[in-house]
Amino acid sequence: MAKTYDIGLKEALSLTFDAIGTLKPVTMPVHEVCGHVAAEDLRAVVDCPSATSSLRDGYAVLSSHIAGASREQGISLRIAGSLAAGDPTEKTVRPGEAIEVLTGAVIPKGADAVVSVEFTERRGDRVICYRDAPPGCNLLFQGSDVPRKGLIASGGQVLTPALTGFLAAGGLDRLKVYPTPRVAVVATGDEVIAPGNPLRPGQLYASNIVTLYSWLRHFGMPGETAVVRDRPDALKKTFQKLLSGNDALLTSGGAWKSERDLTTKTLDEMGWEMLFHRVRIGPGKAVALGILDHKPVFCLPGGPPSNEMAFLQIALPGLLKMAGKPTPPFRLKKTRLAEAVSGDITWTQFFQASLEKREGEWWAVPHRMKSRIQSQARAQALIGIPEGVQRLAPGSIIEVQVLF
Repeated sequence: MAKTYDIGLKEALSLTFDAIGTLKPVTMPVHEVCGHVAAEDLRAVVDCPSATSSLRDGYAVLSSHIAGASREQGISLRIAGSLAAGDPTEKTVRPGEAIEVLTGAVIPKGADAVVSVEFTERRGDRVICYRDAPPGCNLLFQGSDVPRKGLIASGGQVLTPALTGFLAAGGLDRLKVYPTPRVAVVATGDEVIAPGNPLRPGQLYASNIVTLYSWLRHFGMPGETAVVRDRPDALKKTFQKLLSGNDALLTSGGAWKSERDLTTKTLDEMGWEMLFHRVRIGPGKAVALGILDHKPVFCLPGGPPSNEMAFLQIALPGLLKMAGKPTPPFRLKKTRLAEAVSGDITWTQFFQASLEKREGEWWAVPHRMKSRIQSQARAQALIGIPEGVQRLAPGSIIEVQVLF
């Protein structure tokens, strides 16, 4: 594939999705699949529930035998036994009889309803029913949640906590899902120091890799981090090691085109297939994507806002596709724009923003902070001015990407 330079955001995303495939499905225990995507249709292997049971404490009866029961005219039945949830039963309700049942108890043969205990009065071995119970009253029928072979979750569906419980109730204990990619994050540069080490004048802590790793954790992706100096041999060794134990690699810094920017140069020497370099977005223009050892490598610029924006707009959607989630990572929300924002008509410009509710309406307030890192840290949403548009007027209705 030919290298592509200085492309638009839509083209960059298209190339990303075309180049990155979904990871091979794996089989996992049902209690560990939450957040993963089903790799196939998942169907119940048993009826759920497995037997018709009582929804209330009360008495299993033949509904026809207490028809017309009322507070003024109670109907007396002989108590022929009792059942609790989990009790085996071969009991049968016969004419003139009732069997006491607790919630969850399997309904005995012959019974077609349960009269709730509050509408009864026990007198020795008999129960007086003061209300009728039509057929099916207070019963949870076998297979009513899902019948055997019934569809619980479709392939491509994200498995939520409650859905995993439903799968377990349907008899599934191991199922095929798409695994979450393991992602390595490496910061490059002689001036970059791993957090926790002494800092000399002119040096800075590798906050970018902490931000990126935290975003990965936020989306349920495991990984590891590293900091490496701008030395071709060190870069090559680190990249090889990280790629061998991970599904994807994110680099931070050295992604521009000066003589000191060694990241892409080193990857060229390692034989990666570069797909694109530089995207018309601001911040984040210097982003690159290539394939090395059949794994995606995203090269992100070193400036904190550029680093995070390139990750959120390009790298993150690609990583989520690996997990079977090709949908956008952030929901869109319609808001009013509190202040005018201007960009460059030749590219897509992003602004960090806060969200405020004013008189029942949501407003997006663009950040005007002098500190780039503070603006980034306090952002709740992102405002995007698409390529071809230079200005968004105050008060206009816009869609923002909601971060949190």
